[in-house]
Amino acid sequence: MSLNLASLKKWLPIAAISALIPIFISLILGTPIIQGLVAAGMTVLLVISGLLFRSYGRERNQGSENP
Repeated sequence: MSLNLASLKKWLPIAAISALIPIFISLILGTPIIQGLVAAGMTVLLVISGLLFRSYGRERNQGSENP
């Protein structure tokens, strides 16, 4: 399993936008910046892992009952 450059070019802007959302909300609400950074890091990990599983997950069988 090797990541190609085209997939990284597609994922990084999505991950960057997902990181900015909790930081922006934490600045508006006035919470400490550390909490916003932790939330941003967790959001980026969630997005990247979801995209990895989507791209390199188990192949679907057309006749299987469990998708």
